[in-house]
Amino acid sequence: MKIEIFGKDYNVSDSLKAITEKKCAKLDRYFGDDENAAVKFIVTLEGDTYTTDMTVVYRSQTYRAEASSDSPFDNIDLVIPRLLGQHRKQKDIWGKSKRGSENVYEEEEAEE
Repeated sequence: MKIEIFGKDYNVSDSLKAITEKKCAKLDRYFGDDENAAVKFIVTLEGDTYTTDMTVVYRSQTYRAEASSDSPFDNIDLVIPRLLGQHRKQKDIWGKSKRGSENVYEEEEAEE
Protein backbone atom coordinates (compact mmCIF):
# COMPACT_ATOMS: atom_id res chain seq x y z
CA MET A 1 0.00 0.00 0.00
CA LYS A 2 1.40 3.36 -1.06
CA ILE A 3 0.76 6.45 1.06
CA GLU A 4 1.18 9.87 -0.53
CA ILE A 5 0.83 13.11 1.43
CA PHE A 6 0.53 16.44 -0.36
CA GLY A 7 0.04 19.98 0.86
CA LYS A 8 -1.86 22.65 -1.01
CA ASP A 9 -0.88 26.13 0.24
CA TYR A 10 0.67 24.26 3.18
CA ASN A 11 4.05 22.61 3.79
CA VAL A 12 3.47 19.20 5.32
CA SER A 13 5.73 18.68 8.33
CA ASP A 14 7.64 15.49 9.07
CA SER A 15 5.65 14.97 12.27
CA LEU A 16 2.37 15.10 10.34
CA LYS A 17 3.73 12.58 7.85
CA ALA A 18 4.88 10.26 10.63
CA ILE A 19 1.55 10.40 12.48
CA THR A 20 -0.38 9.90 9.26
CA GLU A 21 1.63 6.79 8.36
CA LYS A 22 1.23 5.45 11.89
CA LYS A 23 -2.55 5.92 11.88
CA CYS A 24 -2.80 4.41 8.38
CA ALA A 25 -1.58 1.13 9.86
CA LYS A 26 -5.27 0.39 10.55
CA LEU A 27 -5.88 0.45 6.82
CA ASP A 28 -3.43 -2.41 6.23
CA ARG A 29 -6.01 -4.86 7.58
CA TYR A 30 -8.45 -3.82 4.87
CA PHE A 31 -6.25 -2.77 1.96
CA GLY A 32 -2.84 -4.25 2.79
CA ASP A 33 -3.04 -7.39 0.68
CA ASP A 34 -3.06 -5.40 -2.56
CA GLU A 35 0.24 -3.82 -3.60
CA ASN A 36 -1.59 -1.50 -6.01
CA ALA A 37 -3.72 0.11 -3.28
CA ALA A 38 -2.97 3.82 -3.10
CA VAL A 39 -3.80 6.23 -0.28
CA LYS A 40 -3.61 9.93 -1.04
CA PHE A 41 -3.85 12.69 1.59
CA ILE A 42 -4.23 16.30 0.50
CA VAL A 43 -3.96 18.91 3.26
CA THR A 44 -5.21 22.37 2.30
CA LEU A 45 -4.91 25.56 4.33
CA GLU A 46 -7.70 28.10 3.75
CA GLY A 47 -7.48 31.01 6.18
CA ASP A 48 -7.32 29.39 9.62
CA THR A 49 -9.02 26.14 8.56
CA TYR A 50 -7.22 22.98 7.54
CA THR A 51 -9.05 20.66 5.16
CA THR A 52 -7.87 17.08 4.79
CA ASP A 53 -9.03 15.05 1.82
CA MET A 54 -8.28 11.33 1.86
CA THR A 55 -8.73 9.13 -1.20
CA VAL A 56 -8.11 5.38 -1.38
CA VAL A 57 -8.06 3.55 -4.69
CA TYR A 58 -8.40 -0.18 -4.07
CA ARG A 59 -8.96 -2.59 -6.94
CA SER A 60 -11.85 -1.05 -8.84
CA GLN A 61 -13.26 0.89 -5.87
CA THR A 62 -12.54 4.49 -4.87
CA TYR A 63 -13.24 5.66 -1.33
CA ARG A 64 -13.07 9.34 -0.35
CA ALA A 65 -13.48 11.22 2.92
CA GLU A 66 -12.97 14.85 3.87
CA ALA A 67 -12.75 16.76 7.16
CA SER A 68 -12.14 20.37 8.16
CA SER A 69 -10.95 21.76 11.49
CA ASP A 70 -8.37 24.04 13.09
CA SER A 71 -5.73 21.32 13.21
CA PRO A 72 -4.56 18.92 10.48
CA PHE A 73 -3.78 16.34 13.19
CA ASP A 74 -7.43 16.30 14.31
CA ASN A 75 -8.56 15.83 10.73
CA ILE A 76 -6.68 12.54 10.47
CA ASP A 77 -8.67 11.21 13.43
CA LEU A 78 -11.91 12.15 11.65
CA VAL A 79 -11.11 11.04 8.12
CA ILE A 80 -9.90 7.47 8.71
CA PRO A 81 -13.07 6.21 10.52
CA ARG A 82 -15.27 7.77 7.84
CA LEU A 83 -13.36 5.98 5.12
CA LEU A 84 -13.43 2.66 6.98
CA GLY A 85 -17.19 3.07 7.39
CA GLN A 86 -17.55 3.44 3.63
CA HIS A 87 -15.47 0.32 3.08
CA ARG A 88 -17.49 -1.65 5.64
CA LYS A 89 -20.77 -0.55 4.07
CA GLN A 90 -19.60 -1.52 0.59
CA LYS A 91 -18.40 -4.88 1.87
CA ASP A 92 -21.78 -5.53 3.53
CA ILE A 93 -23.66 -4.65 0.35
CA TRP A 94 -21.66 -7.07 -1.79
CA GLY A 95 -21.60 -9.77 0.87
CA LYS A 96 -25.33 -10.06 1.44
CA SER A 97 -27.30 -12.69 -0.35
CA LYS A 98 -30.38 -11.97 -2.40
CA ARG A 99 -33.82 -11.98 -0.82
CA GLY A 100 -36.01 -15.03 -0.98
CA SER A 101 -35.38 -18.64 -0.31
CA GLU A 102 -33.24 -20.93 -2.33
CA ASN A 103 -34.91 -23.38 -4.63
CA VAL A 104 -34.67 -26.87 -3.24
CA TYR A 105 -35.28 -29.69 -5.68
CA GLU A 106 -35.73 -33.23 -4.50
CA GLU A 107 -33.96 -35.86 -6.45
CA GLU A 108 -36.19 -38.32 -8.24
CA GLU A 109 -35.43 -41.97 -7.81
CA ALA A 110 -34.79 -43.73 -11.05
CA GLU A 111 -36.73 -46.96 -11.56
CA GLU A 112 -34.75 -49.80 -12.97
